This record gives sequence, structure tokens and C-alpha cells, in this order.
Amino acid sequence: MVNIMVEEFRQMQRLLADTLEDYETPEFKQLDGRIAHVFDAIYRHEPRSPEEASTMARFFLDLIGSNDTGDNLHLIERLHAIVDRWTVRWQPTMEIVHGAGI
Repeated sequence: MVNIMVEEFRQMQRLLADTLEDYETPEFKQLDGRIAHVFDAIYRHEPRSPEEASTMARFFLDLIGSNDTGDNLHLIERLHAIVDRWTVRWQPTMEIVHGAGI
């Protein structure tokens, strides 16, 4: 589900970039509003699987990588929350004491 929203966002982002010179038009403003709405839906979406978590993490990393204005703190915090919830923390099955013959 979230991968569909991410693709929709990216398509609208490309359309918006193509119309930057017309930023005062109603069409531009409508597209800008739709992009904001889809981004908000992605941002607030709670991943339901590791695949969705991965899609969201990659999406946020792409945005962070392409944004040089320094307003990435909210994306970084959201990414940390997703990673903290969905990554498997490795824990040894048993403690190795005194080398255990290894």
C-alpha cells in the first residue's frame, strides 16, 4: 500500500518540477496541495510489514538526500522511529563463557 503512495508522490513531484515557472496558477497550487496530502499520508502511515518499513525508509532517505535546505530533522526522526520498530535486534542465543571451547 505505501509503495503505491510513494510512487504517486514521485510522479506528482516530477509534474510539479515541470511546472515550476507556473507556480501562481491554480493547477500548480492544486498539484502542490495533492503532493502535501500524499506526503502526509506516507509520513503518518504505520508500516504493516518489513517491506513497507523498507519502502518508507528508502523514500525518506531519498528525500533527505535530495534536500539541501536543512529541514530534514522531522524526516530523520520519523526514519529512526520506523527503523527502531521494524529492525530485528540481534541477540545471541546463548552467552559464550570462558571461550566455550572456541
